[in-house]
Amino acid sequence: MKGNNSKMELLEIFTGALTLAMGAIIFFIRRILETIDDGQRRILKIEIELARMKQSESDLHDRLDRIEEKLDQLLSKK
Repeated sequence: MKGNNSKMELLEIFTGALTLAMGAIIFFIRRILETIDDGQRRILKIEIELARMKQSESDLHDRLDRIEEKLDQLLSKK
């Protein structure tokens, strides 16, 4: 019986250590996935802001082109 008890204790220690290791691994995997998710959100925000800036730049060029055309028309009338 004594040998059987020590085997059971060893098995319980091994099971506990394995459970603890699995919990730690799962915790680290979750942290990595959350970090990746946060990075993807930041990249998306940057892409959206970049698209807004490009659109604003395009709108500004269009306005400047129209102003230039009007100035050309005014100058050509003289």
